[in-house]
Amino acid sequence: MCCGIQEFNTNNGLWTTLSRSVPSHFGRLAAALYDDRIIVVGADFSGLFNPETGDWTVLGGGGGGRTDGGGGGGCTGVSDFGLIVDDGRLYVLGGRRYNGGQYDASNEVKSVELATVVGDDGQAAAALRSSDWHPHARLPRPSLISVCGLLNIPSEL
Repeated sequence: MCCGIQEFNTNNGLWTTLSRSVPSHFGRLAAALYDDRIIVVGADFSGLFNPETGDWTVLGGGGGGRTDGGGGGGCTGVSDFGLIVDDGRLYVLGGRRYNGGQYDASNEVKSVELATVVGDDGQAAAALRSSDWHPHARLPRPSLISVCGLLNIPSEL
């Protein structure tokens, strides 16, 4: 175990370090809230974090740190990407792909059905594989995204 997780209490304005750390092989990750769990995906792994219990369910990966689409559980094919949940799907936006000895920024938006990641009971379903991700759209330009979110803006504006 290596990296601490902190939670912010909006009532008292204080940060608290949780007793359980991020598993040591997690790195270059992105996270998205889904129901009462946090889906965490990296280039080489995927997992679920339960903030209520502090428990991790590692769905796959744990080793090579590959960002070429091969290897472990996450297999997004990129690192340094944005991650978001919307309408029953998990989306990866942009990122950095290792290609021919160098890293290239991506403009891809890929998605996977949440049922592939999280079962009906809210528990981990299976490790993500590169074949689970499907092309969804293209960003206007290649982008390294570390934070993204959804806004519900009424169309009348």
